[in-house]
Order: sequence, then structure tokens, then C-alpha cells
Amino acid sequence: MESAQPARYVPMPVTCTSCNEKQIVHIAATTGFSQMGDQEVECLKCKDVFRVMVPARIIAGPFPA
Repeated sequence: MESAQPARYVPMPVTCTSCNEKQIVHIAATTGFSQMGDQEVECLKCKDVFRVMVPARIIAGPFPA
């Protein structure tokens, strides 16, 4: 039986642009060069959707900081 691979991610702090709530998202761990890109996050507190600039794809979150 094969064992499950551990999740490969990097926690990154983000802040809601509406209510300033600090949160954490997990981004895919990458090696080498990656291009920064805009992605959307829904705030845990106010439910507003805000854009963040992160170096890889968001794979989980947001989580409370």
C-alpha cells in the first residue's frame, strides 16, 4: 500500500482590503522561477472578495491568522 504524499504548500499571510482582517492562505510550493499573479480570496470576517498578488496558485484557505 502506498503512503499519501504530504501536502506541499507554503503558508502566506494576506489582509482583507475592506476590514483589514489578517488571514493565511496556502500556496503551492514550487521550485525555480514562478510568475506573480492576481488571485481572489473571500474574507473570513466580512465575506468581501479581494485580490491578492501571490507567487503561486492558492491551494487552500483562507484560515484565521
